[in-house]
Amino acid sequence: MLSTPEKGCNIVFVEFDANLKVDLQMAREIVSCRIDFTNNNKHYLIADMSNIRHVTPEAKEFLQNVEGGLKNILGAALIASNPVSALIANIFIKTPKNFQAKYFSNKRDASTWIMEYSKLSGNKIMRLA
Repeated sequence: MLSTPEKGCNIVFVEFDANLKVDLQMAREIVSCRIDFTNNNKHYLIADMSNIRHVTPEAKEFLQNVEGGLKNILGAALIASNPVSALIANIFIKTPKNFQAKYFSNKRDASTWIMEYSKLSGNKIMRLA
């Protein structure tokens, strides 16, 4: 379910379905939904990666590309609550990019950091579900 972003809000929260395996087609769909949801505007991202179980090499390459998975992101807080998702999150944190990204084990800490990083205290977080 997608909802219209609120005016003046540029933080997006994304959660994924359980046991998600991300191939290139799924990676493109995820990015396309995020870009559409934000009306192709730059934004900060909180992504709960806890349900991701596997990312193919082709999907990883696409997601690490400036015109692919990194498009329009100003900063990213990645949540991973298990060893597999933490490994996947670390891959993206170490990817060269023009914004800061950090790993967190819970939503509260990720939200606090992204709010501080974006200097948008008091703004609401949009949910891409």
